Amino acid sequence: MIPNRSPWLHQLKRTRDAVPLGGHLTTDIAIVGGGIAGVTTAYFVLRNTQKRVLLLEADKVAHGATGHNAGQLTSYFERPLHELAAEFGVERAAEGQRSLESAWMLVDQIIAETKLKTPLYRFMGYEGCSTLEHVVSVLKSNEVRRRGGLVPESVVVAKEWLGKANIPPKFDPLFDLVPHKDILGLLETNNNSYIASAASQKGCMNSALFTEELLGYLLDRYKDRFACFEDSHVKSVVLEDGRAELIVKDYKVSAERVVLCTNGFENFSILNNVGKEINTGFHHAIHGRIGYMAGYVEPLNHPPSAISYRTHHKATKKDPTGDPYFYFTRRPHEHTTPGSFNLICAGGPEKVLPNQADYSRQEYCPEDQREIINEFLRANYRSHNDTAREYEFCWHGLMGYTPSGVRRVGPEPLNQALLYNLGCNGVGILPSIYGAYKISQFLNDEALPPSIFDLQDQR
Repeated sequence: MIPNRSPWLHQLKRTRDAVPLGGHLTTDIAIVGGGIAGVTTAYFVLRNTQKRVLLLEADKVAHGATGHNAGQLTSYFERPLHELAAEFGVERAAEGQRSLESAWMLVDQIIAETKLKTPLYRFMGYEGCSTLEHVVSVLKSNEVRRRGGLVPESVVVAKEWLGKANIPPKFDPLFDLVPHKDILGLLETNNNSYIASAASQKGCMNSALFTEELLGYLLDRYKDRFACFEDSHVKSVVLEDGRAELIVKDYKVSAERVVLCTNGFENFSILNNVGKEINTGFHHAIHGRIGYMAGYVEPLNHPPSAISYRTHHKATKKDPTGDPYFYFTRRPHEHTTPGSFNLICAGGPEKVLPNQADYSRQEYCPEDQREIINEFLRANYRSHNDTAREYEFCWHGLMGYTPSGVRRVGPEPLNQALLYNLGCNGVGILPSIYGAYKISQFLNDEALPPSIFDLQDQR
């Protein structure tokens, strides 16, 4: 068994003491959750409104899923876009995709305005397809992109693959034929089972370091209307007409609005005093998955990259996590000699969380999960040499999947004193940032059109 050791927290050098809530307070906006969703929500609310903001974190900022993820930035949904189009319609699904892609500009805006030093690596990433079903699914989503006014992704299919004859002719304009070896080159693999590849913008970032650095900026820039309290577990949220009261330890926080920026497993009660019950349905609507990841360092001899590999297995029809897949990322990493090493991270194995109380970040990483990841790298990453590999990092994190596989962003329909920016759904960094910006729009009383992120679409 291996300790749950995340490379992101390993790089995180905190200079702040954890200050818990020590008295009753009143604020305009109370944000629950100090991960990347909560801190970027605070950033956009402070930047775009004149409201006072209070951030409450049960543990330490960035030490939850934000410090135990894959560190990959990608602007796609876990569910194929064509499935979302079948549920919400092409126009609304395409607008949802466009919204996620807008998060790239929001990240750039944050870094430019705050002068953050956390490295962000951006590049073209790839998805490997190994079956006709995978290829057709990618092309169906490409068709939705085209019909919805988005630029289709670049999809290439192996000339030598006999199964290409079974691709419906209507998709011919949406892919190109190339030599098989070119696809294997894009995927950095010698595994001949991959017969197609789709390209999209991807990135790598230490979201824990980014979040901690951004918090420092907010504490300095908005001293007069922002405060953050760690080790401050919320026991309950009581919703009234036009306001909310949070019980934190033995203290009360009164706020006009409260925003939940959590993974969906809050372990606190929500009491709505002016309408129907919220709590029961809310807590049982989020599906839990424990994601396992492992990482090692190698010489800095390849550029940053992120590649996912679709397996031959199928997900169950009601599983919001989509088809299972493995992935790896590569980016420069500070090590014994800064600037001389890449960090290789890989993941894919997940376990269902039957009961939210069963998860603990203190649990060790099982050896079998690391070996599954090692087997994946051995079979797929051509530069992998496991005889010389010592995994310095092995970690796990709790992911919350909404029933639709789409992030929940916006007011609670039963009482708009409560808002949400939650639901990792396996790809959480960019959706969190987009959700943060959209929350600021709601709190600024902007009129927003219906979207797939609205709660009434997901209940």
